[in-house]
Amino acid sequence: MINTAQLFGQTASSFTAKLPTFLFLSLLLFSFRTTVEYGTRHLTSFVDRDPSPKALLSRRLQLAGTDSERHPIFPPLAPLRHLPFLLHPHAFGDFFPGDDQRMAPLNHSLVLNQELVFPKYVIANGINISAMKELELRESEDKRMVFFARSVLRVYILVVLWFVAMYSLVLGIVFITVVNELLGRFNPFLVTVWQGSRLGLERLFGFVLMRWLVRYILTDLLGSWYFGKIEDQDTYLKLYVMFKLMPFSIMSPWISGLEREISGFSITCFLTDTFLALMFAGDIWVAIVDQWRTLTEIMEEGCYLTLTMLRQSIHIILFEAIFCGPFVGGILTQAFGKFFAMVFQSALEVYFMVAWLMLYIYARYRDSSIRGETFRRREL
Repeated sequence: MINTAQLFGQTASSFTAKLPTFLFLSLLLFSFRTTVEYGTRHLTSFVDRDPSPKALLSRRLQLAGTDSERHPIFPPLAPLRHLPFLLHPHAFGDFFPGDDQRMAPLNHSLVLNQELVFPKYVIANGINISAMKELELRESEDKRMVFFARSVLRVYILVVLWFVAMYSLVLGIVFITVVNELLGRFNPFLVTVWQGSRLGLERLFGFVLMRWLVRYILTDLLGSWYFGKIEDQDTYLKLYVMFKLMPFSIMSPWISGLEREISGFSITCFLTDTFLALMFAGDIWVAIVDQWRTLTEIMEEGCYLTLTMLRQSIHIILFEAIFCGPFVGGILTQAFGKFFAMVFQSALEVYFMVAWLMLYIYARYRDSSIRGETFRRREL
């Protein structure tokens, strides 16, 4: 049975044997992370510099709370001062007059409540111009808010699709490259990239999307738990932008004044991501190899293969969580700069993809040996 040191040694051998391909994949991940980090900084700085989103948000919240009090288009009905029909002592006598009593003539005059019929936007000499201008301003603000929200939503959907497609093709290229290296095959670089990209997009796109969705939901729940009571709209808006982009990035949000909450949130996210990565570790490769399986069968087979080599899996996930996480990233940023930190961690992320694939292959070999089956070159 292979130990963790031997597994990392085999991983390093395969990584260096196909170094140009893996460096290319590292640059792909680095370019994506750089774009996400730049977009996050741009959005948060936009919130700080441009007061329009905050002003629009605060104005809409204030108007929602005070609009009905300041401009009641339909003011509440005034309470009835008396109920003559029910309380008048001669009501029934008046309603059923006798032969010797004539019915009183009806009063056909119509009285209108000016406050009820005419809203306060209409005054005695015409239309209240200031009220109409306020309505036009609110309509313009509504349009700006809708346009801003739609623009952010479109960009966010593109980022999600880019993220899922990027990781799908990277994992597919890693699979093709490692298998060809183990079999002693030589394929040109472009052929390997094409075959791996097509394989990953065909068989992994939906699965990677599901993994992202699970992490997104958990990040949202944790963010609501730690920061749900924040009342400052500026801080809340910046945190909202960071949380939405956090599943694509390794950098944790940091805002002065919320050190305690952000520290607790980062630690909880670190533990949650580590557990999810361990749970989905073998599922990726099962989804590539056994495309005929259902999602439930892929999950069961992946968890089973991970449990067969649980000690090595725990070692790999701990090393990956430490060296590819925000803590080592922060140390590298302080020591060598953010550029070097992101490049180094992108290369390490590809390295651990190779390590997980190696573990999957050894787990399949061990499982086949236990069942009395063969797992040799032909099966590989």
